Amino acid sequence: MLRLNPLSERLWHIVSWRRVPAHRRGRWLLGTLLMLFGIGVLLYVLVTTLQIEYYRWAARGDSPLPAPRVTTSSFRPADERPLPLLPELSLTSSVTGTTDTLDPSVARTTQDVPTSASSALPTVDSGLLISEPPEPVQADWVATVERLVIPAIKVDSKVIEVGWETIEENGQPISVWQVAEYAVGQHRGSANPGEGENIVLAGHVGGYGRVFKDLFYLKRGDEVIVYSRGQPYRYLVSERIVVDEEGAPPEQRLANARYIAPTGYEVVTMITCWPPNGPDKFKQRVIVRALPVQPTTDNGTALPDSTR
Repeated sequence: MLRLNPLSERLWHIVSWRRVPAHRRGRWLLGTLLMLFGIGVLLYVLVTTLQIEYYRWAARGDSPLPAPRVTTSSFRPADERPLPLLPELSLTSSVTGTTDTLDPSVARTTQDVPTSASSALPTVDSGLLISEPPEPVQADWVATVERLVIPAIKVDSKVIEVGWETIEENGQPISVWQVAEYAVGQHRGSANPGEGENIVLAGHVGGYGRVFKDLFYLKRGDEVIVYSRGQPYRYLVSERIVVDEEGAPPEQRLANARYIAPTGYEVVTMITCWPPNGPDKFKQRVIVRALPVQPTTDNGTALPDSTR
């Protein structure tokens, strides 16, 4: 059999390729491109899946890996003029919220909240929380919450600090809070355990992490353990509130934001979206509050029995 040297063999392949009819060359080229595209898609899916699983594992409270500091936050301006979240409050009206007594039946309660003459709040993407622009955070403030354990719903998650994005709409400041994608997020500027104030923790009910997918099912008296600087702090669930958020009246949404405001006594406030599916997906917020086993106020004194 006649063997060609490398140069002659290359020239022979070029000549042979040119002898192939154009339509056959086109089909071969198209098939090759489609095959390469398919391989690329499979590689992308594989890498993405591995990354998601890695982040999920890293977000577990018992994982030795560093916590994934991945957050979601986006803003979609509304067609209407947004409601300023630091308004001149002059009116007071009653709005109806939904407070769950942690029994099968749900009680309706009424509370007085300030309202404004403006007609519409800005629209944010599903699953995000808006509030009035937070107070400036002291330069020496440090988030010390590092882990959250809720045995009743099998939550054991790392906690990362999350901040907010301040967006100006028509000259008015709007704050959109970030949400940790895989772990639990501690709102920047909220309290740490032992400081006698509101410890605000938020997480997704859906998405990749789904860390708070069962938050709605907590019952009064369920234990919540917050780790701060390696020390566990025990809390007991005291109430669960379900409030309308997306599409709710402005005064209702302002009232909702009050749950992440300072309280004057120590409490853990955990927030997620609800329901996780259906036509009303993510239109409500589930807010679960837990009081410390030995409650304290912001000055370190014991909390009165009337507020326990």
